[in-house]
Amino acid sequence: MKLTPHIIAHLPYLAALAEAGSFTVAAQQMNITQAAMSYQIKALEEKLNCTLVMRQSGASLKLTSAGELLITEYLYCAKRLNIVLQQLNHGEGKGILKISTPVDFGSMLMPKAMAALKILAPDLHIDLHTSDDMVDLATSKWDMAIRSYLNTDQPPIYTSKICLVVSEIYKKRCGVPKTIRDINKHTVLMRENANHRTWKTLLAQHDLTIDHIQDRMIMGNTLALKEAAKQGLGIALLPEFVVREDISEKKLTVLLPKITTTLSSNFYLSKINASQLQSYEQLLRRVFKEI
Repeated sequence: MKLTPHIIAHLPYLAALAEAGSFTVAAQQMNITQAAMSYQIKALEEKLNCTLVMRQSGASLKLTSAGELLITEYLYCAKRLNIVLQQLNHGEGKGILKISTPVDFGSMLMPKAMAALKILAPDLHIDLHTSDDMVDLATSKWDMAIRSYLNTDQPPIYTSKICLVVSEIYKKRCGVPKTIRDINKHTVLMRENANHRTWKTLLAQHDLTIDHIQDRMIMGNTLALKEAAKQGLGIALLPEFVVREDISEKKLTVLLPKITTTLSSNFYLSKINASQLQSYEQLLRRVFKEI
């Protein structure tokens, strides 16, 4: 079967349906009637001679294996085409750039970066997505992803020192460790669903393991860790950019600064098309050097 314009024309409707999980919602998003949406999908199924959507009464619809295969390939091709279209007739610093970042990085650093980009490239528009989950750039709508654990040979786009921090509330109630070996006498705040790489690295430098810390309080993400530390719930190990303002305002105090000098949190940039997004990467690297 050859790919024809008559088939291609139906694919955006299938993509909308796959994302919405509902004929009604997909129709609203595509600004057509539900009947017209149903017609688009039925016509595509007839032309391909296969079922793409499992229609279940009273439940969200699901794609068949054929539908999943088709929509995955379509989204991949559509993403690459969108990148090309955004670059056509656009010089450096123009167009739309869709970036996915970790929650803490996106919440605390990206707004500053975006403000700087508004000055350097006023015609560049950023769509920001924040999530700590990995993103498959090939099938997602995002052009770039910034993560702290990417497998890449490229230099980091941003590096932050790591700080061991505590609040005055906790210090008055529980005191503070004089050495890292005293940490087992204190409540330690750690992230949920993480392998505690930074803690393990720090402890290993002193011949300790994570098992030496008996009193652990688990928090959902980095921002929750910071707030927990400010409320006096325990001691946290956090990137400096997360706690910079709180340290300046004396809401948090740095503990044992000499033992964390070798620790850092590196953030790396991944992009779907190296050549077409090179100018955007250069802009981002320039901005992150200054914030």
